Amino acid sequence: MSKRGSRPQPQYNPSAPHISKREQLRQQRRRRALTWNVIILGTVAAFLLAVAAYVVANQRPGPLPGEAHIEDEGAAVYPAGQALSYRHYPPSSGARYAEPGAWGLAETPVPEGNFVTNLYRGGVVFLYQCAEPCPDLEQQFRALLDKAPPDDRFNTVKILVSPYERELETPIVALAWNYQLNLEGFNEAILLRWYERFVNRGPEPGP
Repeated sequence: MSKRGSRPQPQYNPSAPHISKREQLRQQRRRRALTWNVIILGTVAAFLLAVAAYVVANQRPGPLPGEAHIEDEGAAVYPAGQALSYRHYPPSSGARYAEPGAWGLAETPVPEGNFVTNLYRGGVVFLYQCAEPCPDLEQQFRALLDKAPPDDRFNTVKILVSPYERELETPIVALAWNYQLNLEGFNEAILLRWYERFVNRGPEPGP
C-alpha cells in the first residue's frame, strides 16, 4: 500500500536554545504565511494593472466606424476671396486662405478656403445642411461646444461648426485634416470623439 503524501512539518532547531520549540514553530508559520501573502498580493496587483491598462487603451480615442481617409491636396495659400477648387468636396486639405474661420458656431457658411485653414491648424470642422431652418440642431451644436474640452496646447476649443452651401452626402459631415466622417444625424458622443481624436493633428497646429 502506498503512503499518502503529507505536508512537511516545521522542524525544531536545537541550535537555538534560547527560543522554545513552540516559539520556533510559530515563527516558521509566520514566515510561511508572509511568503504566501506577498505572492497573492503581487498576483492581484499585476492583474489590476493589466485591467487598468486595458481600460485606458480602450478609452483612448481611435478610428471610428465609417471614417474615410481623403487624399491630401496640399496646403497652398491664396489671397482671401480668390476662387478655389478641390478634387474632393467638402475639402479636408488643399488650397486655403491665410486666415481661419472663427472657432465656434458660424451663423453663415464659412468659405472653404477659411475652414481648410482651421483643419490645417489642427482643428475639426462640422458641416451641416438643413432643408429649412433648424434651430434645434444648432442648439445641439452649441451644447456640444460647451462640453468640449479646450486643447492642452492653446487652451482653445478647436471646433468650427458651419452650414455648408454645397450638397453633402449626409446631413452632417465631420472633417479633420485628410479625414471625413459622414453622419445621418447629430451624435454628440461621436462628434466629441472625433474632436479628441484629431485635435492638434493638423500639419501646423495653432490657436
